[in-house]
Amino acid sequence: MRKRESKNKQRQAGEQSENPPEQNNEENNAENANEENNEENKNTQNPKGVIVLGVYMHCQGCANKVVKCLGGFDGVEEIEIDVKNHKVTVKGKNADPTKVAERLRKKIHKHVELISPIPKAKKEEKKEAKKEEPKVVEVLLKIYMHCENCEREIKHCIHKMKGVQTVETDMGKSQVTVRGVFDTKKLGGVH
Repeated sequence: MRKRESKNKQRQAGEQSENPPEQNNEENNAENANEENNEENKNTQNPKGVIVLGVYMHCQGCANKVVKCLGGFDGVEEIEIDVKNHKVTVKGKNADPTKVAERLRKKIHKHVELISPIPKAKKEEKKEAKKEEPKVVEVLLKIYMHCENCEREIKHCIHKMKGVQTVETDMGKSQVTVRGVFDTKKLGGVH
């Protein structure tokens, strides 16, 4: 055994002589610079470390799927779920908002809307957005609902629409309140 140990020591000594300490320091400095640039890029995308996503969840099982999906994801430190308002808040300084939203989309197979921070788009898209600034609209619909299943189905159908933020139902009054940035004409086809 002593012969093997001495051969290993000789190999290690030979490797160290091949790579002078100056070269190792330069490699380490380059790696550290790359890591710092990556951290800076992540922080510019998510400076506060808070990501808010809109995801349709109708029960605690849906919420558990979201937690399970994002639990060990890179940069995610804490997950808060608001089932009633269909919002997921992800906290983590190094979490990339677009990657978190995309992972959730792929894993749970539901529509995921990135509410904040707003992803940076191309310059052309920004110019178009400045011309038309949509306002949050609140619409009150009268829809007859005779059971909880009707209520859940209506909520689900409306919440799938692009731009809808919250859907609140009142079965007693047969009313549905919808808030968000959307075309009100599209709500006429909901049954």
